[in-house]
Amino acid sequence: MTERFTPTQIKIAIIGGVALFFSILFLISLARLGVFKEDQEKQTLRNDRIVFDQPKLSIFDETRYINQYPDTIHMHYPYFIVVVPEDTKQITTVYDFNQKRAIASFNDIVLDYYNGNFLYNYHGGNTYYKGKNLGVHCTQGFIKSSTEILCVIQNSTNSLYSDLIIIDPQTLITKTLYSPQNAITAIYYDKNTLYLGEYDYNAHQAYLTINGKRSKVNTFINIIYPRENNMFIGTFKNDNISFVTSYSQLVSKNGQIANILQSKGEITFY
Repeated sequence: MTERFTPTQIKIAIIGGVALFFSILFLISLARLGVFKEDQEKQTLRNDRIVFDQPKLSIFDETRYINQYPDTIHMHYPYFIVVVPEDTKQITTVYDFNQKRAIASFNDIVLDYYNGNFLYNYHGGNTYYKGKNLGVHCTQGFIKSSTEILCVIQNSTNSLYSDLIIIDPQTLITKTLYSPQNAITAIYYDKNTLYLGEYDYNAHQAYLTINGKRSKVNTFINIIYPRENNMFIGTFKNDNISFVTSYSQLVSKNGQIANILQSKGEITFY
């Protein structure tokens, strides 16, 4: 027996078909205008910058909050190292500028990272490299090569002074490179050039030392880093010595190195 539709059912079906037809036309029009493509691009758009607006640290698509000491930041291009000691589950996170994401983490205070190897203070004590005890406690460190570790240690006779030593992690042979009557606050090595930040706590004077040549600067140096083939120094906010977050570019003027302020209130790393 053939089922018959009532006039009301036929009318509803016709109206529904017409509505579906115009809905499809509307969606096709939106697609031609690129609305859906635009939404898709917004979802996949990545933030390629690293900006420290203390305490807010924007790292690519991630936001961290980095307070004053003992929280800190290190750089060994192409790696960006964030240390937050109170985060007991993941004290250190390493980000890669090329991959634009976090690539490694470590549950201890890391001083430097390069090519998969950590330089770190084991539970706040002696410094280790590739799991080997170097026999000293470095306050700053830099992996110059697999056989040369640059290490800043506290001077044995004056706690306000630092010494820079170099350690062969294979033999543990140590050599003193530099002993200023200042604190060494930052270190970076690049293209056969050694950069050091120094601070005289007695005279309240900051210095930048490049390959042994010292120049006065007008701000405390917490970090030295490269960006776009230039070198920069950064200052973190510190209530104890009244400095605010800022960064400056290093330029050569009349045979002298000068720091040209780029911004106050934030540091752009990338």
